[in-house]
Amino acid sequence: MSFAHPLILVLAALAPVGVLLLYLYDRGMRQRLTVQLGELPVIGRVIASASPGRRVVKAWVVAVAATLMLVAAARPQLRGKRDVELHGLDLVIAVDVSKSMLVDDVGPTAAILDKKLELTRLARARELAAAIIDELPADRIAPVVFAGAASHFPLTEDHEVAARFLYDLGPGDLPPGSNLGEVFRLSRCLLRPAVYEDLGCAKLGRRGHGGDPLRGESLDPVDQTKDEVIEQKVERGKAIVVVTDGGDPDAETMREVGMARELGIAVFVVGVGSAKGGAVYDIDPFTGLRTIPKHAADGSVITSKRDDAGMTALAAAGGDEKRYLVAGEDGEVDPLPITHALEAVNRGLATKQITEQRDVFEPFLFAALMLLLCEAAIGTRRRRRGPDYPEAP
Repeated sequence: MSFAHPLILVLAALAPVGVLLLYLYDRGMRQRLTVQLGELPVIGRVIASASPGRRVVKAWVVAVAATLMLVAAARPQLRGKRDVELHGLDLVIAVDVSKSMLVDDVGPTAAILDKKLELTRLARARELAAAIIDELPADRIAPVVFAGAASHFPLTEDHEVAARFLYDLGPGDLPPGSNLGEVFRLSRCLLRPAVYEDLGCAKLGRRGHGGDPLRGESLDPVDQTKDEVIEQKVERGKAIVVVTDGGDPDAETMREVGMARELGIAVFVVGVGSAKGGAVYDIDPFTGLRTIPKHAADGSVITSKRDDAGMTALAAAGGDEKRYLVAGEDGEVDPLPITHALEAVNRGLATKQITEQRDVFEPFLFAALMLLLCEAAIGTRRRRRGPDYPEAP
């Protein structure tokens, strides 16, 4: 048995001492008051029915009850296992963080105004991706951010961590450009780890070493039991959602999209920005914020607009050109069109055995309450048959 708040056990151990001290203080006060009231023989007849023994019993009952109540407050727990059914899919959400995503051809949202963020495609894309994650509570999410290269977090059921990862890296943290081929290769490798060595995934690296334990330490204690999927009735569906303003659907990218399709992975592309477009900005290498518009060799300002044709071609290569969805340019972000489109992907069904700590404070609390009721029912005086008769047995 373990306790959620073990420090309270110290108070539980001290409870009998506290009750004993209160009892001794009360007995001393009663004795002093008895002496002050008058002649002891007369007082003795008046308080002849008082029972010191019953007061001792009441004190011990209160002490035990207080101890049990404090043990209950410490939340005693027992470790156990139970089976739960899991319904959901494995989803990669990839957000483009290239410099073109800093174009300001979109409208603000309440969150952008409240947080005083720069009005950019990237701000809306991040908010949209986080809203999609919030709408998929039963799914496992692997967040990816990309520009000229891609960075990822493994599939996780912790949606807060997944959403926060999308905000951690920006244009200044990754090489310039927009390498969509790398994004789809990384995404299919995350979703199909069984083919990791066979389809060009090994060169991406399974994981870094930042989370490795220090020498002499372990991240997997012997007494820690990991949750395990004990039965997979229906395979979890696999899907990729790429939120971007476009990119060159070159031969490598189209080949990677086709391979994802062959592996049973549904591909969705979400376009952000406007068809009219806007100026592309350079960024400060230290803050990652916009500085001045970029200029071409002839002195003209470089612009970027949403590439509907290229992204429609990517969706078609993934199996269905209708899986290219355009995000709203103005107003609040709306994740529902994307989440409704994801409903076409089969949700898996599996039974997972989880280890959990179950609170067992109820018996302690019940016993304490019963003892307090008993204490209230115990009188402090002996029964007497009358002033001229001996005490009742």
